Amino acid sequence: MPNTISTSLEDGMLKTVFVPNIADIKAPKVSELKGAGVVDLSYYLAGDGYQLNHTQEMIDDDREGSATVGQIPGQDKFDGGTMQVIDNTNVEGADNAAVEMLTRGKTGYIVRRRGLPTDEDFAADQTVAVHKVTIGIKTPVAHAPNQRQMSTISFSADPGSQDEDVKIVAGS
Repeated sequence: MPNTISTSLEDGMLKTVFVPNIADIKAPKVSELKGAGVVDLSYYLAGDGYQLNHTQEMIDDDREGSATVGQIPGQDKFDGGTMQVIDNTNVEGADNAAVEMLTRGKTGYIVRRRGLPTDEDFAADQTVAVHKVTIGIKTPVAHAPNQRQMSTISFSADPGSQDEDVKIVAGS
């Protein structure tokens, strides 16, 4: 294969927001992604601070008449959801919107976009991932010298979540 396939770094090209309500998870509206209650998590997240595994179980397909066993795709599974975020708890005058929004039991949607500058607004026809989530516990990251004050927030993703196969639609 010739070395002519271009690539680009993701640094500065990820946008992650928490959205309280989306009417149609397969067609989020621009107005929903910029509406009341939306918190932009992009600058709260550590560089490698967003984790969510999306895997598919494989089911053995053994047959009486065959000496070999194949596999067929089974159920999708979302697990291991965590966000490592800046946590300004007890820091007077500091912004702490992410930790204040992402509290245990809170439900909503995490929308992630790759490949465009973080500060660029969402627009119609952009491709995003939409994860319907329930927020779990917040755990302070263990202290270490010269470290930012961080916490890890766990979350679960609904089986109906969508991985980068959703187009944003215009409208309000």
